[in-house]
Amino acid sequence: MRLLALVVRNLSRRPFRTLLYVSTAMVASFLFTVLVSVPASMSSITRDAGNELRVIVTAPNAYMLPLWYCDAIRKMPGVIAASSSLQWGAVYRDPRDVIIGFGVDPDVVKVYPEGHVSPEAVRRLINERRAAMVGKVLMEKNQWHLGEPISLKNTDSRFTLSLIPVAVLEARRDQNALVFRRELLDEAIKKAYGFNTADRASFIVARVDKVSDVPKVIEEIDSKFHNSEYETSTITQNDAIVSGLSAVADLGTIVASLCAVVIITVLLILGNAIAIGLRERISEVAVIRALGFEGAQVAAILFGEVAAMALIGGVAGSVMAIALFGKGITLGAVLSGVGYMQVTSGGAIGGILATFAVSAISAIIPITQAIAITPALAFRKVT
Repeated sequence: MRLLALVVRNLSRRPFRTLLYVSTAMVASFLFTVLVSVPASMSSITRDAGNELRVIVTAPNAYMLPLWYCDAIRKMPGVIAASSSLQWGAVYRDPRDVIIGFGVDPDVVKVYPEGHVSPEAVRRLINERRAAMVGKVLMEKNQWHLGEPISLKNTDSRFTLSLIPVAVLEARRDQNALVFRRELLDEAIKKAYGFNTADRASFIVARVDKVSDVPKVIEEIDSKFHNSEYETSTITQNDAIVSGLSAVADLGTIVASLCAVVIITVLLILGNAIAIGLRERISEVAVIRALGFEGAQVAAILFGEVAAMALIGGVAGSVMAIALFGKGITLGAVLSGVGYMQVTSGGAIGGILATFAVSAISAIIPITQAIAITPALAFRKVT
């Protein structure tokens, strides 16, 4: 208890110095927590999308697929249901912030039976032209509310759609999603551009009966449309999401590299700050040693100060990260409407532990050097 009291007194004796140390630790914890949360969120999305019972059909050499492909796929052995989707880039307020929406047909409910939405919301999506389902992150970001109409413009402002959110999508893969009936979009595109999309699909999602049937269904789909005007490329839902998340190159490697740079930089900053601080306090260490404190006790006091500042700063930085990003933020259209980032309690704890570890390691050498100096030499060093 006596050592703890000395730690508290030393921290309060130079409040400005303590504040600087704590602020450095806080920034380090905040940056670490946020940066690590990006690849962690991406991994979480791909894990949740690991249901291999769904396959995604696209046309690699064409902009869209013929809609009749959906009917043909639906009749294939092993396929339970199939649904077409028309992808749309929309703008709410900021033209730079594109929202990726998907116009779907009613069979989407059969393809995604585990949508975690109420039967009433499903009924409204099927029967009401303006009904929409919105991901939780997208909903909170734009401060939308269930039952209140929202107006979204096309990216070139040629037309506007008015939609009414009827349900919030809770699944991780859907946090940034906007799903609505495609008839409204088909009509708006035809009116604005004279182009008929009612018989076209950006992609088709098929639900397979058994995991063992997935490879056969993929082969059957691609074989059926091989050498046609619109050849297909069919992959599992998980592979499709991973492909979308890798649209900005190897995101995990990039963020991991940034984290490494941040940690190394903070290590150098903290190490330098602690070394300078201890060098300035050589006389204090000498006085404490002259009063009869053993080297281990002095080391415990100094390590206690470092630990206290690291914990205070680490907790403050992680709490700040959770406050800002705990509910999640959308990563926009750059990740095909799939990506979002959310700081979790696990990431926050990791930030605190990383800050504490970096601070403790940084303190080892300067504290060892400080307690190795005898009181007489320490006073002479100061003078």
